[in-house]
Amino acid sequence: MVYKLFFKEKVLENKDKNLYSDIVICGGALAGMTLALALKQKGFNIILIDPRSVKELINKDRRTTAIAEGPKKFYEGLGVWRKVKKYVEPIKIINIKDGNSFLDLNFDFKDLKDNQNINNLGYVIENSYLIENINASINESKNIGSIKRFKARVVSINNKGVLAEVFLSNKKVIKSNLVVAADGKNSVIRNMLGIEVKKTLYDQEAFVCNILHTKKHNNIALEKFLPGGPLAILPMKNLNDHYRSSVVWSDKKLVTRSRVSDSKDNLLIVRKEIESHCIDWIGNIKLMGKPISFPLDLTIPKHIVGNRFVLIGDAAHSIHPIAGQGFNLSIRDIKYFVKECSARKEIGLDIGSLKFLRSFEKKRIFDINSLVNATHFLNHFFRYKGPNIKFIRRTGLHVVQKSKKMKRFFMKYAMGI
Repeated sequence: MVYKLFFKEKVLENKDKNLYSDIVICGGALAGMTLALALKQKGFNIILIDPRSVKELINKDRRTTAIAEGPKKFYEGLGVWRKVKKYVEPIKIINIKDGNSFLDLNFDFKDLKDNQNINNLGYVIENSYLIENINASINESKNIGSIKRFKARVVSINNKGVLAEVFLSNKKVIKSNLVVAADGKNSVIRNMLGIEVKKTLYDQEAFVCNILHTKKHNNIALEKFLPGGPLAILPMKNLNDHYRSSVVWSDKKLVTRSRVSDSKDNLLIVRKEIESHCIDWIGNIKLMGKPISFPLDLTIPKHIVGNRFVLIGDAAHSIHPIAGQGFNLSIRDIKYFVKECSARKEIGLDIGSLKFLRSFEKKRIFDINSLVNATHFLNHFFRYKGPNIKFIRRTGLHVVQKSKKMKRFFMKYAMGI
C-alpha cells in the first residue's frame, strides 16, 4: 500500500515503514536543494536524502560559487535571490590574460547595450549563504508541494518496477516515480544504477582560498592563464570594511599540494606567489582561513537518464573550473527539467517515463557537450608552450577583443541569456 502526500512537510507512512514521494533526490547540497525547491514550488512532493544535515553543510562548505545572470534570474523566481542579495558581489568586467602578455581580453557588461536590464556579468557568493537561504525558502513555501529531508545514506536502489524503490541506511524504503542522483562527480547513486563514466584526468588540482587585499577589486574578475593552469581571482563582498576576493588556482598536482603545504608552514611563500600575479591590481594580500585543494578531471556519464532516474549537477557532468561554468550548467539543466516535469504533471503523465527522460536528455545534450568541449579545449590550449600555439592563442585573444559581435556572443552564452 502506498500513500500520496497532501500536507506541507509531511510524508505519510504505512505500517511497514514504507514511504511514498513523487521524487527522491539523493544528494542534499546546492544542486539537490535547488532542484527540490523548484519542484516543490510546482506542487511535487519530494524526499531529499543526504548523510549531512543542512547545518553541517553550512558550517563545512567555505567555497564560493559564481552565479551567471541567467541562473540569477532563476533564483529570483524561486524567491532565493532577495534573501542572498546582500551577500553577493557583482562581476562587471572579466579580464583575461595569457600569462605575462600585454594583450588583454575584456568582457564588460556595458558591451551588452541591447540588453538594457543587464548591469552585471555575474555574481560571487559564498556557498554557505546560498545553502542557508535555499533552505529558508524551502521552509517558507506554503500551500504547494512538500519536502522531507532524511539524514541517511542510500544502501541500494531498485528502478526496474512501476515505481522505483530506494533503500536507506535508517531501514526506511521509499517508493517513488523518479530518483534523482545529485550527489556529486563521484556519485555513489550513479554507480549503483550502473551508469558508465568516461573520466579524463588532467593531472591538475585546484588551490582554493579567500584573500584580503589593500586595493579595491572594482568588481573585476581576473582569469590569468599560466603554464600549469588558470589562476582565477573573483571579487567578493567586503568583510568588516576589508576588500576580499576568492582565489581558484589550477596547477599541476604536485605544485598545488606544495602550495597547500606551504600555506600551513610557510605562508609568506604562497602570499608572495599570488601577489606576483595581481599586486598591481589589488595590492598586497593576506590569506583568510585554511586553503583547500581538490583534484580536477572531466567526468562525463554515458547517459544522464535511465528507467525512473536522472542525473543532475556534478553527477551529470563535472567539468574544469576554467570558466566558472560548472554550477551554471547545472542550473540550466534544473530549470529545463523542472519546466518539463511541471508540464507533464499538469496533464497527468508519468515523470519517470523512460521516453520522457530520454527526450530531456536529447534536448539538453547539445548545450552540455558544447560547454564540456569548450572547457576541455581551453584548458589544454592555454597550457601548450610552443611558440606557434602561443602566437595563435594571442592572435585569437586580439581578434575577439576587437570584435564587439563575438564578445557579445560569448558573454550571452556564458551568462545563460
